[in-house]
Amino acid sequence: MNLVRQASGDLFPTDVPIPASQMIGRADDIRDVTAALLGATNLVMAGPRRTGKTSVCEAALTRCRRRGCYVTRLDLFRIADAGELAEALALGVIANRSASHRIIRRARELGRAALSATQASAMLKLQRELGDAIEFAITPGGAAQDPARALDLALALPERVAVADGRRLVLFFDEFQELASERRPYGDPDAVTNRMRAIFQRSTSVSHLFAGSLEHVMRDLFAPQQRAFSGFGSFHTLRPIPAEDWRTGLRERFAADECTIGDAALDRLVSLGEGHPRATMRIAQQTHLVSVQLAQRMIDLDIVELGHQAALNGDRPTMEQTVETIRRLHKNALLVARTVALGQPLPRRLAPAIRDRTLKRLEHAGLLEHPARGEWRIVNPLLAEYLRQLDPYT
Repeated sequence: MNLVRQASGDLFPTDVPIPASQMIGRADDIRDVTAALLGATNLVMAGPRRTGKTSVCEAALTRCRRRGCYVTRLDLFRIADAGELAEALALGVIANRSASHRIIRRARELGRAALSATQASAMLKLQRELGDAIEFAITPGGAAQDPARALDLALALPERVAVADGRRLVLFFDEFQELASERRPYGDPDAVTNRMRAIFQRSTSVSHLFAGSLEHVMRDLFAPQQRAFSGFGSFHTLRPIPAEDWRTGLRERFAADECTIGDAALDRLVSLGEGHPRATMRIAQQTHLVSVQLAQRMIDLDIVELGHQAALNGDRPTMEQTVETIRRLHKNALLVARTVALGQPLPRRLAPAIRDRTLKRLEHAGLLEHPARGEWRIVNPLLAEYLRQLDPYT
């Protein structure tokens, strides 16, 4: 037996996109997304945070790359404005050409004067071939001088590179709903999406993948007929992960550290996670950590319960912030959220219009989901448990 225990966070990662080799129950989603992108189909993936969208998308991009595609990923959470988006997009596209990328990186870091004669010649050739968007890749902050023009040039660059090199390019926008956020980071959303659609619909060698964690915003961007992106991409909804897949996958993870988990304990862990990817992995992670602390390799019901409580305690600061967010949504929002978490009927004293408005606000905030008519539930089962334990008079 190996006396050195494996790290719980490595066995059960929770706060980073998970590699395909470590994912549980997502093989069909990865296969379908990959096939669509390779087949020149644009896709839209919308759903709550921490449910596996980014992990599936990145796994599909990896497969596309192995099949000879260029890939570029942009996370709009991390990109502040239109100029920065243009620069990031140009750099991301050029990164698919290793030799060109090395020259541009040297020019960005040391200036054009640091380029050798051969490199300077290659840079001029690259600019003639791909146009002025290369200038924004070379000059840090240069796109800020005319961000609208820079963004238009950068948006057209994927098609130019794909055609020049005879490759399909997959362009992935993560957290795409940021484009329509209140602060309008990239300019007027309607104007930006109109320009994007005009360029993207002519980019026949590029497959576009859009993911977002505010489903109602994503649907508003891509579904209504008056929207620029109406009909541009097919929606892909992640499948629920079957309980049996969770049992098989989690048992294998525990076994990787020479741990055995009893059937009752495994069933309890899966039940507590309610199929939510991040919550299930978080409970499993903390359960494993408890086993390490107790120097136990047999995972029983008691260790799972301790792991569940540790997961709740570890997420408590986030839960407290979430409760404050709920309070700000509506004066009755916490009452409604806690009632849903308890599985109780909503109070009769709430007028139907107020009840429905509050439910919708909670749904739009990504905290509630509406799986069937008349049915509501908290997306994150750890948040649901926190709300159940919350003193209603605090």
